[in-house]
Amino acid sequence: MRRRGSTATCWSSGMPDTAVLSDFAFINPATDTNGTAADLAVAFIPMAAVIEDGGWRSTENRPLSDGRKGYTLFQRGDMIVAKITPCFENGKVALLSDLETDYGLGSTEFHVLRAKPGHDPRFIYHWTRHPAFLRAGEASMTGSAGQRRVPAGFFERFEIARIIGAPQGLIADILDAIDDAIFETDAVIEKLSLVHQGLVHDLTTLGLSNSGEIRRADQPEEFNETDLGLLPHSWCVKSIGHMVNDLALGTSARGANDGQDQLRLLKMGNLGWDALDTSTCELIDVERVVHWKDALLLDGDLLFNTRNTPELVGKTAAYEQSDQRTVCDNNILRMRFPTEEMDGRFAAAYMANGLGKSRLMALATGTTSVAAIYWRDLRDFKLPVPPREEREEIVRRLQVSRDRIGREKEYRGKLSNLREGLRDDLLTGRKIVFAIREAAE
Repeated sequence: MRRRGSTATCWSSGMPDTAVLSDFAFINPATDTNGTAADLAVAFIPMAAVIEDGGWRSTENRPLSDGRKGYTLFQRGDMIVAKITPCFENGKVALLSDLETDYGLGSTEFHVLRAKPGHDPRFIYHWTRHPAFLRAGEASMTGSAGQRRVPAGFFERFEIARIIGAPQGLIADILDAIDDAIFETDAVIEKLSLVHQGLVHDLTTLGLSNSGEIRRADQPEEFNETDLGLLPHSWCVKSIGHMVNDLALGTSARGANDGQDQLRLLKMGNLGWDALDTSTCELIDVERVVHWKDALLLDGDLLFNTRNTPELVGKTAAYEQSDQRTVCDNNILRMRFPTEEMDGRFAAAYMANGLGKSRLMALATGTTSVAAIYWRDLRDFKLPVPPREEREEIVRRLQVSRDRIGREKEYRGKLSNLREGLRDDLLTGRKIVFAIREAAE
């Protein structure tokens, strides 16, 4: 909720005193349902419906009488906090102000918090998402490995800033506004990602006509039947092994010392499906990498994750040149094509999406926990091959789409950083809220 055009002052100066969280909220309170029909359908929220870092999505209903089966009972306006590991550490909390029914049922692994009179539940909710709350709760867990839980007594010991009255609402307004902006940005990213998937499918199977438009699938005269289904007349089908002219596994070396000449090391965790995240790359000393100049990644190299879990093996992406010299580790196969034959970006788009991804995953062998795709199988994997000029335009259009998604993700990251900083400053009382309008904007 955004409140504009008004100003308000919190505490006069200095840091506020502290109080335990249970001074602000009842912990696992009794809920009076007397006079309510036992067969009344109420909202049901399983643990899976609670979103990490806050929120929930559920359309399921159960009769109120199911509460006798041991489910957690709560009411509209309550907060639910996961008590069991790893759900608690992952921030599975929710404020139920929008609960569609007066009462609700949920997992037995929830604690229920209900704001005491005079306290804003949103202020308490934002505290349950604070990193200090999550760290302290994790440290207080009891029980055996895999079944560790946050005890109810934790809320009677955990101290927060004693901010009371109107400032609670002002702080919640600011943090709610940032949450809303993040939610809206996530929705934009989700929509753009779906559009991009459709674009990848169309451009890697239908291609572009001479006029620059995507060919229409309902014009069969434009296509030929191939091993990969219908493809444009001017396209052909070739195996990776037939086209690749240079391939190598990355380095097994590790380690970096201060003051040494270093390279960036791309590992399988940095590799996604037609995506790379180099923000968390490790560094490695140049001297540790044998023939390091030959190992450097070049623009357009196709990177393939040869070994991983069954769900992640085969992750494929193309490398984009940067100013930082980069090598990959030995869980990644680097492939390089002659430009007249194939572009790693086109190959990655096809292999990481739709039918191409399904065909690729079918090559995996291994156990339920570890799988591999070997070169002896991958080399026969067939790719659609458009003419070079058409392929280059396809790659350009896909990059425009990726860049747009990337800008939204960058903006989302800035909002997240802003939220983390303000959440810490405002909830702890380090930053006094003098002007809600300026802070919210």
